[in-house]
Amino acid sequence: MFIILLIALTPFSADRIQIYKDEGESIVHLIGNVFIEGEETKITCTEARINEARGWIQLFDEIKLSGRNGEVSARNAIYYFNEDRGYLTDSVSIVTDDERMYSDSLYYDGERDSIEMYGNVVIEDDRNDMTVSGDKGWYHLAKDEGIISGDPELRIMRKDKNPIIVYAGAFRLMTNDNIFMGYDSVRAVIDSIDVFCDTFSYDLKAQTGDMTMPVIREKNNELKGTTGTFRLKDKEMARLAVSNGRSIYHSDEGSENLVEGSTIEISFTDGKATAIRVEGQPRGVLNMRRRQDNAGD
Repeated sequence: MFIILLIALTPFSADRIQIYKDEGESIVHLIGNVFIEGEETKITCTEARINEARGWIQLFDEIKLSGRNGEVSARNAIYYFNEDRGYLTDSVSIVTDDERMYSDSLYYDGERDSIEMYGNVVIEDDRNDMTVSGDKGWYHLAKDEGIISGDPELRIMRKDKNPIIVYAGAFRLMTNDNIFMGYDSVRAVIDSIDVFCDTFSYDLKAQTGDMTMPVIREKNNELKGTTGTFRLKDKEMARLAVSNGRSIYHSDEGSENLVEGSTIEISFTDGKATAIRVEGQPRGVLNMRRRQDNAGD
């Protein structure tokens, strides 16, 4: 994280520089068009205070910290360079080559190379056309992975279609591997398909995923199982399969069918279910609906 490079605080410039004592400690006060340059980091802000004895620097208004890993913006920040930790507040953002992170406030821990985000947390992943939002977030900067919680919501954008939306108690993001996982009362909405499950994992590049205890509904059709897998094609549902499955589905002719088996697999065309296959001691019930004659016949 580029914040750790603030240890090298020279050279700096400002419209006005004051040096004064505060409780016996020397404070360097930079005012107006502040510019601080480290070996790999540049800082601009409206005002800064530096206490070398206690090892901290305070930054105020229109803060931008630019380095090889991206750019951080905030309204207020304080960094303790002896302890390698910092706090940023008011409209915090981190912008890298393919990600943007936003929050009301942020805590940086240099020892763990991680950040904690609080309030209106949003992570936009351009590489995977994905946006995750919540009220709290943790992110490991070196491993490029994190956790979003606090009523989080995840959206996968699609061209000319509504986004895929996933709700969960918490999301784990493994950005380098293009994988996310949802935990605790997960719900995924993919066009007319509603997926409810305990856990949900998805590979954004392979477009494949896994579920535990899935309940899948599409209109008045339902599929249940103890575990499940799915595959998308061009971000549309292409295949669903569950183990120890039970399915209720309705035919175009109006009959209601119940099938059970060790595995149940449903194939989709253009996002709509077109075929069902049952294996492993398949069994079922077919309820035929009698066609009603017209009153005039």
